[in-house]
Amino acid sequence: MQVSDGAAIGVGAEYEDVAREYEVDRAEIERVKTAVGFDERDERLLASQSTVFEGVSGPLAARYADGLRTSDAVRRSLEDHGTSLEGVERAQREYVRSFGRGPYDAQFFEERVRTPGFPALLEAGPDAFLGSFAAYYEGVLEALADDVKSEFVEEDGSEPTDPAVEGGVAEERAPDGYVPIEAVDAVAERALAFLRVATIDQQLAVRLNARAYRERVRDELEQQETVRKNVGDSLEELSVSAEEVSDSSQDISELADEQSETVSNVAGEISNLSATVEEIASNAEEVSSTSEHAQEIATESADTAEHAIAKMERVERASTDVTRDVEALREGVRKIDDIIEVINTIADQTNLLALNASIEAATAGEAGDGFAVVAKEVKSLAEESQEESKRIERLVDEIRRSTRETVESLETANEEVADGVDLVEETVDDLERIREAVTESVQGIREVAAATDDQAATTEEVASTTDAVMEGVRELSDEVREIVAANEQQTAMIEEITDEVRRLSDEDDLELR
Repeated sequence: MQVSDGAAIGVGAEYEDVAREYEVDRAEIERVKTAVGFDERDERLLASQSTVFEGVSGPLAARYADGLRTSDAVRRSLEDHGTSLEGVERAQREYVRSFGRGPYDAQFFEERVRTPGFPALLEAGPDAFLGSFAAYYEGVLEALADDVKSEFVEEDGSEPTDPAVEGGVAEERAPDGYVPIEAVDAVAERALAFLRVATIDQQLAVRLNARAYRERVRDELEQQETVRKNVGDSLEELSVSAEEVSDSSQDISELADEQSETVSNVAGEISNLSATVEEIASNAEEVSSTSEHAQEIATESADTAEHAIAKMERVERASTDVTRDVEALREGVRKIDDIIEVINTIADQTNLLALNASIEAATAGEAGDGFAVVAKEVKSLAEESQEESKRIERLVDEIRRSTRETVESLETANEEVADGVDLVEETVDDLERIREAVTESVQGIREVAAATDDQAATTEEVASTTDAVMEGVRELSDEVREIVAANEQQTAMIEEITDEVRRLSDEDDLELR
């Protein structure tokens, strides 16, 4: 607030910002005047001492300014108000002179209470403001006493020729070296008139400063209420996001359970396929051991071959079913990828909301310290959710790789089964010529046995891979449950922050009232 160094005590354009803050109620001025007993007699007494106030204005203003220089608090307050000590000293000279100028109406006191330097002294503390008047009390009272003495006592100690003074004529003659009682009364009357004006100035200045302080406190509380509302809105959005995260995590948990059941079914199908292939291998070995008697049991061999064909067709169908199930597993893994992306996105949003909450808490000052700690915990939980999501992504990548290998193995198995079917069909044709090509038939059956052994090994590998996939799905389910628990904890923290904000709001409302 810039204040002019002009000599005038009144409030000009350069003091308009001070005037707006220190508005004076003229009815209040009249009440204070009545309370201190200021009347027309005091006005006449002060006006009669205008030359006294004129004479002491310079020295008193200088002493007043010197007193201000010794206080760091006052100096800082003056700097905050943009008021220089030189300007205050000039304004105080006019202030002292104004005691004897009048008219002592409401406007007179209204202008005095806005004297440059008074607002700064009031904000520096009541002691600084009231203490600054000590220089005036001593100086003005001494000057008034000297003036009265000059009226009642000559330089040689005798009474003046004309003893008439304000308030009447002295009735008693004072002995040499003594001051008449009328002089004491005159000093007391003039001093009381001065003190009444000074008291009015002090009371009005303190009251107006208190009123301005209350308004500033009210404005500050309103700003805090605005901050609280903004934080509350952010927390509401954060709570909604947390609920969405919780719902998504629950869906992921359910999907992981479904995937676990699906993989378990796949493992069962693979086990059946392995048993079937082993059975085929066993049958092939039996056919090989009896091939030397093929001529006697040609018809039985034909039936056995037809049976082998049927078995191979069932193996092919089972392999096709497994391929379809694994493809379904791959689709489920893709969906898990999508859900993990949702979790990461929500975690990023939670991080951003936590950062905004921290900024708002910092703006709220000491009232938001408890809230800042809770906001930091929310951010930590969000980061933990991101770490868990990354771990799930790694597990899903492992499942995807294993699934890909399973598909490749099943494709190989399908090819082998198809080859087996072709070989058995060829065996049926050869059985018609069994007598002519026993040796070729035996060799063919041995090839079938070798092929089924390879297929048995392949199905064992598929079974092992499926077990690994199933274990990965179990781990995924456990990780998702941990995420759900973390989200529930995060929701609880958000509720705690919300309660803290409400508590701060209630405290602000009490202070405002």
